[in-house]
Amino acid sequence: MTNSTPIALYVDHDIDQRILVAAILEARGFSVRTAKSALNAMERVSTEGFDVVIIYYKLPDMTGSQLAEEIRAVEPSVRIILLSGRPRLPAGELAYVDVRIVNRSLLDTAIKIIGDLLQSLNLTPEPAT
Repeated sequence: MTNSTPIALYVDHDIDQRILVAAILEARGFSVRTAKSALNAMERVSTEGFDVVIIYYKLPDMTGSQLAEEIRAVEPSVRIILLSGRPRLPAGELAYVDVRIVNRSLLDTAIKIIGDLLQSLNLTPEPAT
C-alpha cells in the first residue's frame, strides 16, 4: 500500500480483543479493520488493501498459520503478524508469517514490531490527536 496512513487488518474471534486492539492501534495512528474469522478476513483481503494483517492463531474456521498461507496467495506483499499463546510452533506453521508474537509479549513491543515492518515499506503511522 502507498497510503500515508498504514492500514491494518486484525483477525480474532473474540470481539473484546478486536475492539481493544483496534482502539490501541488507531490511537497509534493506524487505520484498522477487523475480521472475526478466516473467511471474513479473506473476504476483506480480496476487496481491500492492507499494509499489515495481524492474526490470532486460534480461529474458529482454521489456524492463523493456515490463514496466513491463504492471504499470501492473494496478497504476497502484505506483512503478516501471528499472535499465539503457544511458546513454540513448528517451523512449517511460520512459513508465511513475517513476525510471530507470543501473546504474553508487551503490547508496546507488538506495536513497535508492526511499526518497524511498516517502516520497511516507508510507511509511518501518525499519532492520533
